[in-house]
Amino acid sequence: MALRSRESPTTAPPDMLAVGVVTSTHGITGELKLKSYSGLADHLLVLREALFLRGAQEKRLVLESVRPQPPGVIIKIAGVDTPERAQRLVGWEIWLPRDQAAQLETGEYYEADLCKCALWFGEEEIGHVRSVWDGGPAQLLEVETKGGRTHLVPFTEHFIGAVELDRGRIFIKGDEILR
Repeated sequence: MALRSRESPTTAPPDMLAVGVVTSTHGITGELKLKSYSGLADHLLVLREALFLRGAQEKRLVLESVRPQPPGVIIKIAGVDTPERAQRLVGWEIWLPRDQAAQLETGEYYEADLCKCALWFGEEEIGHVRSVWDGGPAQLLEVETKGGRTHLVPFTEHFIGAVELDRGRIFIKGDEILR
């Protein structure tokens, strides 16, 4: 089970996904390092324009160039020609339409989609997914139960059964992790 992209607390359009974040400036010409949330960069190399978001602020910016530098890319934004001007964009996320985000393989999901799901055990709805955390060897679903308690459930085959995004449901194999 793997995840691509992520959801952010911004007010981005529902048909878009956060695909990366500007982590730092690069060099003296105003370039920026962009970390890909998916760990993949090929889909970013063709970008010529993107929606940048931070909180309630948003900017649609034109990219002059994009080149790979694992684990992300180096981008150059039109009109940003100094490290000082580039520094103002550090921490901003890049949002793209779903069809421009990293393509999913079988068994992969966008975190944003998982955050719209309820957690089920058998025929009982137990709670809902609030967020997805990077837990090192496994992603963790932050689940708020109907009783108001919060639990972290590893998003692995050991704990997770069926994922029905179309019905907004994720099934766990056992409820002992929520006790």
